[in-house]
Amino acid sequence: MRITSSETIYDALKDEIIFLRRKPGDEISPQEVSERFDVSRSPVRDALMRLRSDALVVMRPQRGCWVSRIDLGKVEDERFFRLALEKSAIERFKDYMKLSDITRIEYFIELQKEALESGDTVGFYNADDDMHAIFFEATGLSRIWQLILRETSNHRRMRILSMGSDEILRTNLEQHQQLAKALAEHDFGSALSIETEHLSKLRYESKAIVEAHPEYFIYKEG
Repeated sequence: MRITSSETIYDALKDEIIFLRRKPGDEISPQEVSERFDVSRSPVRDALMRLRSDALVVMRPQRGCWVSRIDLGKVEDERFFRLALEKSAIERFKDYMKLSDITRIEYFIELQKEALESGDTVGFYNADDDMHAIFFEATGLSRIWQLILRETSNHRRMRILSMGSDEILRTNLEQHQQLAKALAEHDFGSALSIETEHLSKLRYESKAIVEAHPEYFIYKEG
């Protein structure tokens, strides 16, 4: 029961942090979490320890626990990390790709289009991730995708902040459509170029995001 409770709490808090329902710098009260999930402090502590290992919370002995601020230095490191792994997955994808994989990619692009039209940022983000995950799932690299999700908490939250703009969401959607077209035509050179541009554009969006939410950021996590 403790393991199950800890996993449930971890998943719930992680989603709240990634999707900025708990904002960078917000304090997390173990007592409040314990009462919310009707559990003892032990599974709450276990969940917070896991979130700390994910760099999503900062814990200070005898002081408290806070949602970590977004480390701008790590955002670029994590972007580079993801891009390198995803480009390798796409290069491998050409030897594994099936028509059903293209159909799934197009399906998730349609979900993104629907989410954009309905103003559902979370739905757009989830469909975006589901689409990119196909490159890893289809090539037997699902564990690598899970590693990316676990090790890119700063980059992921920056992506969520960028999705506050319809213009950026439309650009994302257009790039995904171009990527799907290139893959369907077996034009893997173009697919890699589109993917590189797609995963690099956050570098140019970051300045406006930081200016809009300066309280969310630090340059070095301490």
